[in-house]
Amino acid sequence: MIELPTRPSFDLKVCWVIALEPEARPIIDELDLRRYANKLNFPVYCNPENGHALVISGIGPAKAAAAATCLKMLLNVESYVGWINLGIAGFYSQPIGKLYQAIKVYDTAEKKSYFPGVRLSKILKCQTLHTVSQPEMAYLETVLFDMEASGFCEMAPTFSCNELVFVLKIVSDTPDHPVRLVSKETISQLIYQNMEKLKEIILVIEKLVKEEKKRLFISEEVFWYFDTFHFTQSNRHRFLQAYRKWKSAFPSRKLTSTLAGGNSASELISSLENELLIASKNWKLS
Repeated sequence: MIELPTRPSFDLKVCWVIALEPEARPIIDELDLRRYANKLNFPVYCNPENGHALVISGIGPAKAAAAATCLKMLLNVESYVGWINLGIAGFYSQPIGKLYQAIKVYDTAEKKSYFPGVRLSKILKCQTLHTVSQPEMAYLETVLFDMEASGFCEMAPTFSCNELVFVLKIVSDTPDHPVRLVSKETISQLIYQNMEKLKEIILVIEKLVKEEKKRLFISEEVFWYFDTFHFTQSNRHRFLQAYRKWKSAFPSRKLTSTLAGGNSASELISSLENELLIASKNWKLS
């Protein structure tokens, strides 16, 4: 068991939502994740040192969505953190053990489609995934089949941007090797044998997370203005949007250089937006 330090010392980078313990075990071992101490509806594991956390959801879209929500609330997951759903899947053809990124996830019961994640096509092949309510036996369509990804894809993008939500599936069963032949030991082995590729993917996602964290960073000087001036909720949101664009344009500047004459929230926002407008006229478009 592990007692987590209070934030911000626990710098979370990636959250894993995995349906089955045999699927999760290789990730738990590789990332040295330890069981969270509290009694929870879903088993949660984490490692404060490397910034990874994992929840075992059980089978089904509703459980995947609920488990993701549990992890988000339990660890107060920030909006720059990456989310990964990893697991086994049926496929219409060999080879067993091949790892895919699902770039389209279709819920066959709800008739809804999701398009998660930045494509990692330089690392692994992309494929369409159908989330089904029962184990696939016919394999009539040239797609992957699982039983939880659509619930994950519906919920995880509400916690982070959709580009940081990833669905990774490893082929476990095909028409020539039906799902009834897949044991718990086989499931874990399929994950272990893809570990080098998964570690490569993790490094890419962690880099994307770092870039998103930097993009969303809010300086202490922003909170000084929030404390000093009255901001409505809509003006607060507008100010943050303008600030992030302004900071990207002028990374070494201080807010006081632009907002020294402001006497209200609306004047502060106008000052930022006007300076951006003036600067944009001199930007060269390639």
